[in-house]
Amino acid sequence: MWSDYFPCVCSGQGACLHLWYHMCGAGMGVLNVYQQSEEGKRALIFSQTGDQGRLWRLAQASLLPRVQPYRIVVVGVKAGPTQEGDMAFDDVMLTDTQCPTHGRCDFEINMCSWTNLGGKVDQGDWLRGSGASPNPNTGPSVDHTTNSTNGHYLYVDSSVGEWGDMSFVVSDVFPPSTRGHCLSFWYHMYGNHVGTLRVYINDRNTHTGGNEEGTLVWIEAGNKGDKWNEARVSIKHTEAFWFVFVYQRGMTTGGDVALDDIIILSSGCYTDPIGPTDHNNDMSVGLAVGLTLLAGVIITILLFMLNRKWRTMNEPSLMDNNSTDQNSALDVFESKTDVTQHESDFSFFNKMYDPSTNVPDTATTSSNA
Repeated sequence: MWSDYFPCVCSGQGACLHLWYHMCGAGMGVLNVYQQSEEGKRALIFSQTGDQGRLWRLAQASLLPRVQPYRIVVVGVKAGPTQEGDMAFDDVMLTDTQCPTHGRCDFEINMCSWTNLGGKVDQGDWLRGSGASPNPNTGPSVDHTTNSTNGHYLYVDSSVGEWGDMSFVVSDVFPPSTRGHCLSFWYHMYGNHVGTLRVYINDRNTHTGGNEEGTLVWIEAGNKGDKWNEARVSIKHTEAFWFVFVYQRGMTTGGDVALDDIIILSSGCYTDPIGPTDHNNDMSVGLAVGLTLLAGVIITILLFMLNRKWRTMNEPSLMDNNSTDQNSALDVFESKTDVTQHESDFSFFNKMYDPSTNVPDTATTSSNA
């Protein structure tokens, strides 16, 4: 076991601890981070166990406000006598703002826990940007969070590198959940030969076996227009895992890709799009319109049939009531003729007499005719 102490922090400073750590190897034990008071009492604020792969990971821990002043104590514990493994930490920082919610990043302050893979695995980096990207003709001019030139997003400069070059950005580790996880993000892919954007999930076993990408769970390629598009992917994994975004450059530099507002929830997505493109929305709208029109046609036919049935049922009584008067019979014939002329217009109004009323006066009927 080893431990490291940081200088005493003055009262009232710090709300969130940011610390990068590296835990790789079969004999990896436990990394614990404590907040220690002047009296020597320790409160565990972060802990990680086991092999985390050949990657630097970000730990973010909320500090206890009632422990003032305090020290930060980092303790590493080996697992057994094996010598296979190393543990390290770097870039410790305290901020006065609250720690961001785990799994959420809008890239307004930094890259959160997302980090470039590097290590000769990929050929390019994901960068934070704002306003127009280095390729202003195809890159986003505004971010998705604020919809302004002041907001930030993550992008790859496609003007750098060659056709087929890969750029990896990975998340921190997420524990398995019986409810699964939902990955939601916004992406911008615009320009001819923009390339391909993929999303993978990876875990310790897969990564240790030499697979830097993992299992493909989402893919999109080609020009998607000068707009931000949303994608959601449901994930169910039985062990701790992390996400990997991979951008592969297209044939030319005439295209850019960007990411913003990534959210990872410990539950399945409420709705699972079949694909991340707008074709699903178009299909849903078309289906809704078609069903509405079909319902309208069915209702129109039913009303027309009911109207005809009502006229058929009431026609004999009208003839009987008016059989004693020749002029009235003539009026009925004229009324029937008028109704017949309007049947082709699907009119549901007619000039036939109401059988519930008394037989109208002959003179009055003749004058109305």
